[in-house]
Amino acid sequence: MDFIDLTPIQLRHTPLGTRQQAPKLHDRQLDWHKLAALIRDNGDVMAVVQAGLAEDWLNTQGTIWDEKWGYYRYPNDNREPDDTVFWAASTWATPAILVTFHNELAKAFACYTVGNDPDFHYLGR
Repeated sequence: MDFIDLTPIQLRHTPLGTRQQAPKLHDRQLDWHKLAALIRDNGDVMAVVQAGLAEDWLNTQGTIWDEKWGYYRYPNDNREPDDTVFWAASTWATPAILVTFHNELAKAFACYTVGNDPDFHYLGR
């Protein structure tokens, strides 16, 4: 898996957050297989990978993987100093990842498949 296979996306912020149920537009979940392949094939050039919903990034993002710890064990991993959580599925927004590279450049990509499973499959079964 290479970054050229992903679609760049702009991250936005919904000022009131995601408290109100938006109309159902689709069933999208984070594409765990694509994400795992991306990390496996490019871990040597990445520093941090975060996931969340592109349309409400500030309220939904959290760290999944970093070069020091590898995969985080669960969303509220005690190794994460700010106790972040991330959203992995949505009926109205786009699951996305933000990759920070070793040169401190950060790029956001859509990373979803059809489904509504928010479980953290990067942990394995």
